[in-house]
Amino acid sequence: MKHSSLLTGLAGLFVAAIAVGVVAQEREDRTLLSHDQMTAIINEVSGERAMHHILELVPYQRVRNPVEYEGHFQESEVMANFAREYGFDNVTIESFNEGTAWQPTQGELWMTTPKSVKLYDVHDVALSLASLNANGDFSGELVDIGAGRPADFDAQDLTGKFVLSAQSVSGLSGLYSQAIQRGAVGIIGISAIGAQRALDYPDQIVSTNVNAQDGKPAWNASPRVARELQALLARGDKITIRSINKTVQVPTRSEVVHAEILGDGSTTQEVAIGGHLYEGVIKQGANDDNSGCALTLEIGRAYIKLIKEGKLPRPKRTINFQWLAEISGTNYWLNAHPEKAARIIGDLNFDMEGLRVSQSRSYWVLQRTPDTFPSYINDIAQSNMEYIADISRERVRFRGNGYLPSQTVESARGSKDAFYIKIDKHYGSSDHVTYMQHGIPAVMFITWPDMWYHSSEDTPDKQDTTQYKRAAAVGLGSLAALSEGTDTMAARIVNENLGRGLARMGESHTKGLGYLADALDAASLATAYREARVAIKHQAEIEKAVVNSASVLYTNVEAGKAKTAVFSPLIDRRSTSLLDEVAAAYRLQASQRGVTLPASLGEPVLSVAEQEAAGLVVEVVPAAGGRGGGGGRGGRGNAGPSLPTEFNAEFSGLLGRGMTVLEIRDFLSGEFTPLPIETVMAVLRAREASGSIKLVPKSPKS
Repeated sequence: MKHSSLLTGLAGLFVAAIAVGVVAQEREDRTLLSHDQMTAIINEVSGERAMHHILELVPYQRVRNPVEYEGHFQESEVMANFAREYGFDNVTIESFNEGTAWQPTQGELWMTTPKSVKLYDVHDVALSLASLNANGDFSGELVDIGAGRPADFDAQDLTGKFVLSAQSVSGLSGLYSQAIQRGAVGIIGISAIGAQRALDYPDQIVSTNVNAQDGKPAWNASPRVARELQALLARGDKITIRSINKTVQVPTRSEVVHAEILGDGSTTQEVAIGGHLYEGVIKQGANDDNSGCALTLEIGRAYIKLIKEGKLPRPKRTINFQWLAEISGTNYWLNAHPEKAARIIGDLNFDMEGLRVSQSRSYWVLQRTPDTFPSYINDIAQSNMEYIADISRERVRFRGNGYLPSQTVESARGSKDAFYIKIDKHYGSSDHVTYMQHGIPAVMFITWPDMWYHSSEDTPDKQDTTQYKRAAAVGLGSLAALSEGTDTMAARIVNENLGRGLARMGESHTKGLGYLADALDAASLATAYREARVAIKHQAEIEKAVVNSASVLYTNVEAGKAKTAVFSPLIDRRSTSLLDEVAAAYRLQASQRGVTLPASLGEPVLSVAEQEAAGLVVEVVPAAGGRGGGGGRGGRGNAGPSLPTEFNAEFSGLLGRGMTVLEIRDFLSGEFTPLPIETVMAVLRAREASGSIKLVPKSPKS
């Protein structure tokens, strides 16, 4: 007890620091909920509980026992049991049959000469076995074919041998099939994401599978193991490889764990939140995406508790929690429950949430809806994300606060890292896209980059309970706003859309002014002027659509449409003002270059190519069997020239909208960066030649 006076003094300082910290906030430190509600959320959400969920779901990557296929999968049972324990409503596990699959029960890869070494065991490193359906016990000499180019194959006799390649077994050149066709009995490929990751993480194996031929196994090797084998071969040693594989065929299915927090019954509208519990049933990742499921389970637990304590109101909208197979499971469930799909007005998708971002060189990223799907929902998420980031960082202007954050958002056993966030453009490849394909606006939260993505190293030790706590605070704040269902909250969200929309229009304005500043001569200056106008006008149309989309949040949607419609002409006036500034900047840049402009600028003159593009409408040609045309993703229409990767998803979404070629080009240029009309036309002409689209003259009336 000798230290009691010292402890009392420290406690006094701590209390004083907290008191100052509460004062040291700005009016801008606000979100859609009240300060008291956000404080209650921050105090309740637990990064530790989210981590506990992870440790129950995927404590390690494992090979499933075939018996597991006879009941529910382990992860489904864990999620359902926790949800029932926490008081969720209507907890179910729903199954959708998918036929049969192969499940390994034994997999061992040995080097038997020049020495006996077990290289891999599937029960040690589950992702080491790439062929899940290759039974047998086979041995053969190992040969190295380097990058696996045609000349590399032809340089050696592969009959009866195991092949080692620097390429993945499922590489784009069809490495596995080429090796087997040339008589190989098995193949070992290096499975890594990029050369830099191979250097930084030499023991990592990236998830890769091939549908193997019977008795022709395929293995994934880490960069380190592959280099050791290559070194032995380079010094002249003869290596003999032995592969022992046993697999069984099992019934497979897609499982959906569904739970709800019921609304108060005043509306039929509902909302959704969740993450994917499975990417197939072989790959198991702590971050991708058991973390999203563990996090949203904690969000639901905290919400239920805060409702019971009276710190948050019961939502008017029923909340659907979905934990399922990525993309396919969401499709199964929405198609099986069309009444739910019709009632859900928004979705929050959590895909890869728990990394200690400083160790993975990451940000926690909000992926917005694309401009082809403008929505109110982006600003709900952004508002909460920026609020938690601001209050949890030490701001130098508040250094009188004792060099503390305004409000600490840290977990008891987590890091004290900064909260690195980024608001980014849309990216797909997760369940938010599936919701949007069903007409439901959805955003995705994700830690990226993830240095252990889809790999043997995606394990719980990379997770940070502080990251979980912060993500849970953002998620619950967003969910509470989305599900509240009052006209008061609807109006607050519209205000958020208006204010943040003005900022986005400012960004488009800055982008356009940059085009003018970077122009090199009179011709490029004129082009830059047109592109600047395109950027501003595009963003104005998007912001009008964003505000109008918020009408669905009002208790009377038709009345909501009337309330939001009044802002469209006001946004047009914003746009006109920005266009006037661009015109003035155009004159300034022209005078600096000695270029004379007419007294009245008017609309920019279109080039011959642009005039042609303005007169052609894109029509999608239905594919055989009545499905939609192939002018977009995969299948027909992808041969020949292509747009840069970042344009392709939006490009595909625009093809079926009855737009002219120039309208499509201007939309893409406004959303991203300027695209030459000649490039767009070349891509469309190639697709027309393939039969996936038609370019037809624009009707004079349209």
